[in-house]
Amino acid sequence: MEGLSVEEKLKIANSFLLDSPPGEVNDVYSDISVLLNNNAVFREGLLDALRQYNTEQYVTVTLPEQESMVILSKYGQIENDRFFDPKSHQAFTVDHISQEVTEVEPHTPEETTEPLRSAVETAISEYVADHYPKGVSATYSTGETITIAIVDNKYSPSNLWNGRWRSTWVISPESGEIKGTIKVNVHYYEEGNVQLNSTKDIEITSSPVNSEDLAASAAAYSKSICKAENEFQNALNESYVELSENTFKGLRRALPLTRHKIDWDKISNYKIGQELANKS
Repeated sequence: MEGLSVEEKLKIANSFLLDSPPGEVNDVYSDISVLLNNNAVFREGLLDALRQYNTEQYVTVTLPEQESMVILSKYGQIENDRFFDPKSHQAFTVDHISQEVTEVEPHTPEETTEPLRSAVETAISEYVADHYPKGVSATYSTGETITIAIVDNKYSPSNLWNGRWRSTWVISPESGEIKGTIKVNVHYYEEGNVQLNSTKDIEITSSPVNSEDLAASAAAYSKSICKAENEFQNALNESYVELSENTFKGLRRALPLTRHKIDWDKISNYKIGQELANKS
């Protein structure tokens, strides 16, 4: 990186950091810090990218004396390092490098939207518990909408792969419209470096909120989200079966032009026979 300005070096380093695969951001951060000689200016610049990464990737932390995980997202971000958990109604400060939580204090929810937000949270929490092995969800009141964030991580470094599922759903209670985005990222790095990145935007039409039965409306939202996510997962599975059984096979011949399989144990004999034929 000789000859590059500080700004250029930071831009390159931040792009590496923001593209970190699931579960590997700390390793990438450590390697970049070494390359940049742990310079204080670079550390501060990398911290901004790390904040962005943690909120975009729905990184989870644990609050003191609380077993459940809490999602870091822009919907629960009060300021740079200050967030709130809508489920426990607590605000806290997070160290984006160590992911340690401090300065926990009560956070007052929005009174007018809290009944609906709470009902949706209950329904979504049940759905996530039923369908995700280690899923974490958060339900936020975002002005005139309810926003749901869901994340599940599967880290298997011993088998050289890691993966993350993220989905975001924005519900407009008055119209019943639900807009969602699902993102899946898998990194496989055994004798190579392969990443799967899949994104799907979805729109669903549901019924407007029933103010007399918020639980029923919340259950309907959850059912619609469940259906959409199941369809996406099934389509993803089918596409990779097609990729394995047909697309990859179309990239190469099953047999060479001679229409005979090569016996690789006798490959040297093939070469000798060809040379003799050429000489004759």
